[in-house]
Amino acid sequence: MKIKQVAVETILPLRRDILRQGFTLDQSRFEGDLNPDSFHLALFDQDEILAIASYVFDLSDFSPVEKQYRLRGMAVAANQQNKGFGKAIFQEGERLLREKQIPYLWFNARTPAVDFYKKQNCRVLGEEFNIPTAGPHYYMYKNL
Repeated sequence: MKIKQVAVETILPLRRDILRQGFTLDQSRFEGDLNPDSFHLALFDQDEILAIASYVFDLSDFSPVEKQYRLRGMAVAANQQNKGFGKAIFQEGERLLREKQIPYLWFNARTPAVDFYKKQNCRVLGEEFNIPTAGPHYYMYKNL
């Protein structure tokens, strides 16, 4: 297994398959994907991508911290879930953010994923809310 930084095009198929079912690859793009400060991670087993995550320089309305990143589109292939791949890619993203001296990570977590992120020492802020294209979410964050 190896985690590498990749172009967004590399991760779009898995993002679509897990997080954007029924959408096209182009509709699976997120604002900020092509930002020069953004980076995209993929966990590979040889040539197969098992997990992905995108990190975008983006300011949250809930934190005054000047340097912060937003986690977007984290996903693990359907047949590879609960094997530690999500944890591995999340921890690699944290490591890279610490290298960049980023003190704050935030994201909107799908409700079923909240417990996973809590195990990564992330915190919930506020109540559940709905994203029309993706369902119920919670705002979560982690001080790095």
